[in-house]
Amino acid sequence: MRPLKLTISAFGPYARECVLDLDSLGAGGLYLITGDTGAGKTTIFDAICYALYGEASGSVRNNAKYFRSKYAAPETPTFVELEFACRGQRYTIRRSPAYERPSKHKNRGMVMQDADANLWLPDGKHIPK
Repeated sequence: MRPLKLTISAFGPYARECVLDLDSLGAGGLYLITGDTGAGKTTIFDAICYALYGEASGSVRNNAKYFRSKYAAPETPTFVELEFACRGQRYTIRRSPAYERPSKHKNRGMVMQDADANLWLPDGKHIPK
């Protein structure tokens, strides 16, 4: 399995949507992720693991209520989307934890957005949760 593109939105320290084009790094298979403490390096691994398995990469951070970024605007959706290649085929998985968001109806305050997961197969077939 080779990750090609990771999109993170309102997840961990990422307040807005952030797209990482991993395919542009080449097919060598060895990458260096570097940055200051607290810059979000581990969150990249957490996002990949969450997209694939529904859990973060470490047990200390594996509580879905902490996945939503405390820095995100209330209307920003929380999700991770991973495009990856496996045996020469492209797949896309998008997963969202449960989180509070503003109601779509005026004056109704905050409502709970249910957790969700979707997988798109190489032939375009969509498999919802």
